[in-house]
Amino acid sequence: MIPCERRNIPPVRPYADNNFRRHYPIQGAHWIWHPDKGPLNIAVLDFENSFRVETPVKTTLHVSADQRYELRLDGQLISRGPDRSDLFHWSFATYDLELPPGDHVLTARVWWISDHRPCAQVSWRGGFILRAEGALDKQLSTGQGPWSVSEVTGIGYGPSLKYAYHVVGSSFNFNGEQYFRPGPKVVPMAIQPPVPEHALYGVYAPGWRLYPSPLPEQMYVPRTLGRVRAIQVGHGNNPVTETATRAPVIPKWQRWFEGQGPLDVPAHVSLEVIIDLEDYLCAYPEITLSRGKGSTVTLEWAEGLYQPETASTPGMRDKGHRDEIIGKQFIGFGDRFQNDGEMGRCYRPLWWRSGRYVRLLVETSGEPLQLDRLVFFETRYPLKNESLFSSSDPALDTFVPLAVRGIEMCSHETYMDCPYYEQLMYTGDTRIEMLVQYAMTRDSRLTRRGIELFDWSRHLTDFVAERYPCDPNQLSLTYSLMWVMMLRDWAWWRGDRAWIQERLVGLRSMLEHFRLLEHDGTLLKALPGWSFVDKVPSWQAGYAPDGVYGVSSVVNLHYTLALEMAAELEEAWGDVLFANRYRETSQQVGEEIRKRFWNQERQLLSDTLDHRAYSEHAQCLAILSGVLRGEQARNAFESMLKADDLARTTVYFSFYLLETFYHFGRGDLLVQKLDFWKKLKEQGFKTPVESPEPSRSDCHAWGSHPLFHLQASLAGVRPAAPGFTQVRVAPCPGLLSEIKSRTPHPHGAIDVDLTFHNNQCCGSVTLPKDVGGTFVWAGRTVTLKAGEKTKVD
Repeated sequence: MIPCERRNIPPVRPYADNNFRRHYPIQGAHWIWHPDKGPLNIAVLDFENSFRVETPVKTTLHVSADQRYELRLDGQLISRGPDRSDLFHWSFATYDLELPPGDHVLTARVWWISDHRPCAQVSWRGGFILRAEGALDKQLSTGQGPWSVSEVTGIGYGPSLKYAYHVVGSSFNFNGEQYFRPGPKVVPMAIQPPVPEHALYGVYAPGWRLYPSPLPEQMYVPRTLGRVRAIQVGHGNNPVTETATRAPVIPKWQRWFEGQGPLDVPAHVSLEVIIDLEDYLCAYPEITLSRGKGSTVTLEWAEGLYQPETASTPGMRDKGHRDEIIGKQFIGFGDRFQNDGEMGRCYRPLWWRSGRYVRLLVETSGEPLQLDRLVFFETRYPLKNESLFSSSDPALDTFVPLAVRGIEMCSHETYMDCPYYEQLMYTGDTRIEMLVQYAMTRDSRLTRRGIELFDWSRHLTDFVAERYPCDPNQLSLTYSLMWVMMLRDWAWWRGDRAWIQERLVGLRSMLEHFRLLEHDGTLLKALPGWSFVDKVPSWQAGYAPDGVYGVSSVVNLHYTLALEMAAELEEAWGDVLFANRYRETSQQVGEEIRKRFWNQERQLLSDTLDHRAYSEHAQCLAILSGVLRGEQARNAFESMLKADDLARTTVYFSFYLLETFYHFGRGDLLVQKLDFWKKLKEQGFKTPVESPEPSRSDCHAWGSHPLFHLQASLAGVRPAAPGFTQVRVAPCPGLLSEIKSRTPHPHGAIDVDLTFHNNQCCGSVTLPKDVGGTFVWAGRTVTLKAGEKTKVD
């Protein structure tokens, strides 16, 4: 093994002169490409550089490509990338290597697949760049070193998985006879010269403006899990029969699947093999085949099997209990491999796949096929759960692994709403995912990265994009306001004054543009883009009532909550003049909301000006933003609990409902609401769902938010000051008689061990070094000492 370590280098300020002044060593190399491939030709290319070192040498490599690359040294995988970003902050990664004396080969597989790419993958044109520092500069840096390039043929592009007219990803068709045939090696051409040391006239170089990625390497770990559930003859989408689940050959296939040796499939056979991974997995599949010339193996993925359509339910594709497969159809997405009959042919797609179920479709031709092995290499952000929670209700503990797995599966180079469908970082989803991560781990590199990416998205419209990075782009101003809340969350749960102040520039600009949208000088009306709020079945496309063309209280309440949080940010680390302005605007909008939407008779805030629609969403946002206070807020809360005609929050927006329960100290209601999550495991789910059944996505990280509320609401551990320099522990146990929790903190962990009886609380709270705080219970406040265990009897 060659010692190799990824290193994060800090970005250089000011950023504005990047690409007309050289900031990073990689900007001294050329971007290169195949001389016969134009800028928009689909191509999978292998770059190669053979070299020799006479004595041990240390070097640093900086690398990037468009669209994607795999970098290997002497056949050993070093890096996959680049980490997703935009053209103005194009990611590169840095690696420190120690090379022993001898001959070495540095290779990079780079691909540019045009519109077959997922829409989360921004792109300009095909290109590869590598810079080696020190003695190996002339040997290895692109534009100097003796690189050759050859085209990898035999890869075709099958049907794309699409959602809302956007490509999520393409399936790949591998023709082994061409795929494993080396193409002619040629000298690559330089397509982009190095960035100059200094451009006197301030003219930017076009294309990629390179920027160091702050992330660690994504996981790439082999996993053996699951079992073969069914085998049946034929290929179509026929429902799985009970006979197929009892096929006598299943044990033999199971042994092969567990890596206990190869498996022979006779000639002229067509088989369908259903594998249940028994967990949700994001992975690069790798299958090795021998012999069997002309045989085809298709590897497809699904989150669950579907119940067949019926005459009474045309178009309905419910999945039912996720553990059950009999009588259901496999409808999935994946890759096709046509073998060339040679020994040990190893196939792997260019991008990872996801789901719980895998289907192998095996069709042999005139000779038997040998299936050597199938390996799944799990990939994701290397997130570790450092939190602990237990209580007198053991059912609460059962959904913790499920929720953790959900956030793991949606954390990669960016956060994702879901790994099977869009694979996109949406602002509203991501705010919740970040809060969950604050309650799970001290690692905040991905959260910081996400906030920064959304800040950069403002160049499109001056508003934070609904999702980013993304092409095509999408706008939702309700989600834009979530970025303000996201930034305030970071400031309190983590904190970095200088970095926050950089973001405040963008926050101020965006809120000034919101002021231009105020209708009649106060309320927002008919905002541009998709003003998504929640997946309420009775609402049109997730809009609150009158959220498309009219004046919606729910939309305006997003605005007031964001303004309040912006004011808190400015007071803490910004400018008090901005804070006063935001608070004044919030109060003006709030007063208008109360005047026009409050229904005195019902003691509720209406969604619409004509008081025809009501929702939990409006009451929650009004209470959390302070638009409703004191007795009025209490009355609205009680009326919300009693009313039977309100639109109810679904999985996503129930985060804010739980926040409202905590606001009023109603832990009993909070625990009761968690019944939905307690039942997910009983329904066969391995990760949280997107929405109540019938759910489209079986893995949606916004549904992991109960992890946050276990720590921050039931145990009551929250920051009491910017930078988490002070802690407030105000438990909200409801009917729980015992809570033990550990909440990660930048300086260690906060341990809570409490028992509750007859409205009395006793136990202890332990804080990290240099972090003080208070414990609040039943109107009594106890000072918590930094770095010590404090009894709270």
